[in-house]
Amino acid sequence: MSTQFKAAASYQQLTRRIQRQIARARDREQYAVTVYRFDEDDPIAWERMLNEFEELEDVSVDRVGAAEALVTWNAAETEAAS
Repeated sequence: MSTQFKAAASYQQLTRRIQRQIARARDREQYAVTVYRFDEDDPIAWERMLNEFEELEDVSVDRVGAAEALVTWNAAETEAAS
C-alpha cells in the first residue's frame, strides 16, 4: 500500500471521527468541541483537517497543543446556513 494511500485513508478516518464528535455536540446544542489527535492519527492529516476548519467562515480553531484543539462555531450563522 502506498504512503499516499495510507495518508488519504488516515485523513478520511480522522475527519469522520471528528465530524461525528461535532455532530454529537450540535445535537446537544453545544457550539464548541475539543478534538484530540490520537497516536495512530497521521500528524499531516491532523494539520490538514485543522487548517480546513480554520478556513471556514464562523469557525475558529484554538490549538491547545500539538494534539489538541478547541473548535468553536457561531450557532446563529451555522443554523442560518443550514
